[in-house]
Formats: sequence, structure tokens, C-alpha cells
Amino acid sequence: MANPKSSKLLTRALPLIIFLVGALPILLHLGTAGLFETSEGRYASVARYMLDSEDWLTPHQNGLKHFTKPPLTYWLSAAGMKIAGINELGARLFLSIAAGLTALGTFYIGRLLIDRTTGILASIILVSSLFFQIQFRGLTTDPYLAAFETLMALTFFCYLKNPRQLWENAFWLMAAAAMMTKGPPGLLPLLGLIPAAILIGHASSVTRLFKSISGWIIFVIFGLGWYLLMALMHPGLLSYFLIDETIKRVASDTHQRSAPFYYFIVLLPLGVFPWSAFFFSALSGLIANFKKNQASTFLLLWLTVPLLVFTISRSKLAGYALPLLVPLALITAASVRRTFPANRKDLTASAQRHSVVIAAFIALSGMALSGWGYINYEQATTLAQTAIFAGIFWLFSSLMLIAFVVKNNRNGAFAVITLLVPALMFFILPGIRGNEPLREGKYLTSQWLLLKRIATLPPEQKIICIDNMIEGWYFYTGREVTTFNVNRVTQFDIERANTLVLNDNEALRQALDSDTMLVLPHKSIEKIENITGTSLHIITGEGSWKVAMPTRKTFKQ
Repeated sequence: MANPKSSKLLTRALPLIIFLVGALPILLHLGTAGLFETSEGRYASVARYMLDSEDWLTPHQNGLKHFTKPPLTYWLSAAGMKIAGINELGARLFLSIAAGLTALGTFYIGRLLIDRTTGILASIILVSSLFFQIQFRGLTTDPYLAAFETLMALTFFCYLKNPRQLWENAFWLMAAAAMMTKGPPGLLPLLGLIPAAILIGHASSVTRLFKSISGWIIFVIFGLGWYLLMALMHPGLLSYFLIDETIKRVASDTHQRSAPFYYFIVLLPLGVFPWSAFFFSALSGLIANFKKNQASTFLLLWLTVPLLVFTISRSKLAGYALPLLVPLALITAASVRRTFPANRKDLTASAQRHSVVIAAFIALSGMALSGWGYINYEQATTLAQTAIFAGIFWLFSSLMLIAFVVKNNRNGAFAVITLLVPALMFFILPGIRGNEPLREGKYLTSQWLLLKRIATLPPEQKIICIDNMIEGWYFYTGREVTTFNVNRVTQFDIERANTLVLNDNEALRQALDSDTMLVLPHKSIEKIENITGTSLHIITGEGSWKVAMPTRKTFKQ
């Protein structure tokens, strides 16, 4: 018989446990790999510039004002650097907090909409999914947006259940945080949640919520205040926010992030691996109960309406869909609960079938990983070793899962499925630094080693970065850089751009002298030699990037 005191203590500690289960696996090895290009390097560079300059209002990227995103992600990254130092762990530190808050918010939403068991299962599914474990390790806006959107949805549900001023203001504060993380896309869940609330009879509560004077004051101050201030300080910026960074991302391929229309429809079910089959099993029941069951209405519209927007949008990146992993996990929890009922220790027939399918899939995946590692061992030794180890780990896991199926052990099978992805990450991440070769001429994108070498140069050393921007430049070097043939937004910082941006061949030739160092992709060397009439002497390099010194060509008489 369970000890009442122990049960009560566990109940009280459960939210903390769920937060830690979400946060700690992400925190582990968070600082091992260098910052990946382009996104991680860009966010960390802007954050470090804020820290160095103490200008917390105006983002700068490698010397120029940078308004592609609102500043909340930069603030959190800079705060992490203040705590843990200017290093990869510091830049990414608050990602683990975001992961913990997302898991905790998922638990509370599940408890509110259905019951505590579903909330616990949903948080476990979320944290153990492939998409969660990958995306929450990358410094972008998306992990923070997932956290704030989850808390926004949670406070919305709390308000509908108990329409107090506290929940009303909390909702608007979370909406403001989402707005300050990614702009208008941060409010996308409301396109599904508000119609769902109206459909099930909460129209009057929704009306009251959006008539809240205190709520709008909170949202305007904390969600729109920075935008309005920056727009007043920089003419044309409001148009840039609304048109270039919002409308064009949805309606055009200006940012060159196109993908097939079905991209997210395929990505999300795969992202919830190893629970993908459970999601499809739950989805049919959810559709059948639409409008009959409050939870079904909320979860279906919360998932499908933003998914429809992402599907028709011309700009598609995997991270955009990360916040939708929360309703996906809540939906999946219903099927997992039926398949692995808590009131029995043996496996249901459905659990046996699911477990065998998962075991077969990870066995095939393990063989494929090991095979890739064996084939590419000479060209990509480090990653090949990691792939071989990962493959062996999943083959072993498949055997463990089959063993628990044979023994008809529910708890063992459930534990193996839950640990498949987090355990894999635990073992393979220490071996990845981010700049390893993939195959001949192709490398992982981090340039941490090259940039740390550049950081040791004297401050007065003249450097020009050519053809592409290494976005992590300022983070690693703490210095601005002049660029040639690099697409940069200059309209809000024209005076600085005149110094830092070389727009044509003649400008490059005039900027060169015998002490100038050029940082450029290897493929650009011949082109730059022809433009400048010099020979480039390679000093050092990392991956496809080289550091070169120009010397004037001499011609024989």
C-alpha cells in the first residue's frame, strides 16, 4: 500500500520533476559544439554586441543595425553569457529553461483539458521526441517561441476556466512575450484557439478578454513598445517589419526558404518519433469527437490552423513548426494512454504491435547509420564513428524492446521507447564539435575554430570577409568586419555601411593593401585574384573557408 505522505510529496514535487526532465537533458552537452551557421552564429553575435555595447534596444549584427527579429531572444542569450561567460554554453543557456517551461506548460494544459495522467504522458512524449531533442539545442527564436506560445495557450485555458483578472493579464503578458520573440507569427495559435473557444460556448469570455483595457495596456507596452520606439527612431522600419519580415516571408520566396507544400505535414509526425504511429491512431478519434469534446476541439484547431498557415507560406524552415509539437504531444497522449494503460503490468495486443514496429524501425535505422559510418569512415572519421556508435546503440535498443515484448513487460517496453532519443543524444553529442567533415569538400557549418584563431590577431589588423558572411564572427572575435559581395541590410545604418560594406570591385581594390587579410570560401580564391590582380597566399583555413594575404603579381620582362 502506498504511503500517503510519499504520494502527497510526489504530487507536490511533480511540476518541478517535469520541468527538470525537460530542462536537464537539453542542458547536458549544450556547450560542446560550436555555434552553427547561419542562425546560431547570428543570434549569438547580436547578443554579444548588446552585452559589449550595453545597447539593449538596438540589435547590431557585425557592426550594422539588424532588425530582422525582435530582441527577446538576443536578451536571453546575452543574459546567459552574463551568467556562464561568452561561450557556447552561455549563448545557449536559457534554451534549457525554455525546454523545461514548455514541458511544464504541456503538463498543465493536459491536466486542464483532460486529466493529470494525460498531462504527464504528454510532457513525456514531448520531451522524448526527436524534434524536441534536436530543436531545443539550437539558438534560434523557435525554442523560446515554443515556450511562450505554450504558456500563452495555458493562460488562455486558465482564463476560460476561471476568468479572473490574474489570468487575463497573464495571457496578455505571454502574448506580448511571443510577439517580442518572433513578431506576429508568435500569435498564430490564437487563430485556432479563439474559434475553438467560441465553438464550445466561450464567446462571451473571449469577448471580455479582448475588451480588457489592462490587457491591451500590457500588450502595447511589452509586446509593441519596442517596435513602436524603433519605428520612431528609424524611418521606414515599420514598413520593413510588416512587409519584408512578415508578408514577404509568407507570400514570397524572397528569403529563399522554400519547400514543398507538404513539408510540415510530413515533418511533424516524423518529429514526434518514436510516438508517430500513436499520433495517427489518436488523430482519427480526435476528428470523430470534434465539437463533441472540448479537448478535441481545442487540440485539433490549435494544431491544424497554424499548420495550414505554414503549409501555404512560401517560407519554410523546420523550426517554424516547433510550437506545434505541444498540441501534437497532447493528441498523441490519448493513444499512448489507451495502448499502455496504467492499471496493468502486461502489454496489450496494441502495445505489442506498436513496440514490434518501433523495434523494427530503429533496427533498420541503426543498420543504416552504421552503414553510412562504415562507407564514409575515411572522409568523415569523427562523424562516421559517431554514426556507427549510434547505429549500434539503436540495434541494441531494438533487441531490448523485443525482449520486453517477449516478456510481456509493459513498464520495460514503455521505458525503452521513452529513452530511445534522449539516450541517443546523451551518447553522441559529446563527440560532435560542429566543424567536422561530412564528405569531400563538405563540412558541418560551425566556424568556431577558424574564428578563434582570427580572434588572436591584433585589434588593428585589417580584415575583409568575402562572398559570404560568417554570422558568428562577432561572437567569437569581438570585432566588426568589413565585407565584400555580402548581402547586408544597410538602409538603417548608412553611415556605418559606408565603412563596413564594399559594394563593387573598385572598392575592394582600393581597400586592399599588403597588410590586409582576406577571409573567403576556397571556391572564391581564383575570382578574387582576377578582380584584385593579386596572388592570394593561404595562411590558414578551416573547412571550406580560408584566410589569405594578397601579394601583387609580378610579371617577367
